[in-house]
Amino acid sequence: MKVQNFLFTSLVCICLTVSSCIPEKDLHEEKPVTYTEVNFSVGGDCSVTDKPMSRADASSKELYGINVAMLVKNANDANFTSKPYAYGIFDHASVQNLKLNLIDGYSYRVSCTMIADGVDSLAQNSGYVRPFTIDKNRTNFGKLSNKFITSERPDGNQEYLYDLETAQIGTAGQANILRPFIKRYHGFIETPIISKEAPTQNDLEVYRRYFGVKLKVVGLQDGLKMKIQIDDSPAIWLSSSNAESESTYVSMKNLTAKVEPNRILTDNGRVIATVYKEGKEPEQILNYTIAFKRNYMHTIALSDIDHCGTPSGVKIKVDEEEMGDDGQQDLPWQGGN
Repeated sequence: MKVQNFLFTSLVCICLTVSSCIPEKDLHEEKPVTYTEVNFSVGGDCSVTDKPMSRADASSKELYGINVAMLVKNANDANFTSKPYAYGIFDHASVQNLKLNLIDGYSYRVSCTMIADGVDSLAQNSGYVRPFTIDKNRTNFGKLSNKFITSERPDGNQEYLYDLETAQIGTAGQANILRPFIKRYHGFIETPIISKEAPTQNDLEVYRRYFGVKLKVVGLQDGLKMKIQIDDSPAIWLSSSNAESESTYVSMKNLTAKVEPNRILTDNGRVIATVYKEGKEPEQILNYTIAFKRNYMHTIALSDIDHCGTPSGVKIKVDEEEMGDDGQQDLPWQGGN
């Protein structure tokens, strides 16, 4: 019995001695992190590859923001949590710039916004304002990178384009407006293709997220002014001498709604018209909801307006015409400083 105890004690000592010689990192070593390179390109209504060289050179004013989120499975259920992974702000969204290494074993979601003339209209001294701010408090402005930047920073902070899928922008007069005048394009990829066999091209289909509005009034008496608003948008003022507005673009608020072939994306907007006359209280003469169509110009004509500014007899006519794909139909930026 003493011999057996001695042998057992000796074996335990030998095992402990051997295990103490194994480096700690070998006992608890995690699986190595591997990456796969993924390539992106921008297509849809603002395809970079289809543009004439004059629209894709250094004088381009288009500004692109791209977010890449990692989808992490929750430990307690089958749901996924979106975790910021990388972002980039580009004025040249070329195939050469849009390369990114993704950690293997995860799913991702990629979102892209393009704002026409954003290089000028969204610029501040220290970077680009909303929707290209890079923290939740919107105090840090994003900077042009023309490459992807990892969201986790060395100092422990996290950077991401937190407002990329909201309608608001940060220019003077439109900072807190939910439906600004803006030419915005947006699209996303729910699950990018990741392949180790060969680099895979993922096309970000980015489509117009705006509709056009042209306003006309007929029969507005001299001395009267009319204010017209579509939801929370900048007001348009009309008078007998200025009875027709310029065409304006009002953004589609639902940026995550998919644009599908042969399906018209609509966005309900409430049109409110108010008549002002010196010495009298303002009188609302129209409160009307219109289903605006993405990529359509809507001409709204108000006629038979009562001289006293009352709702009686006011007529509204809405004509629609598809904008088409002619780049010349893109109007200059209307929300600047």
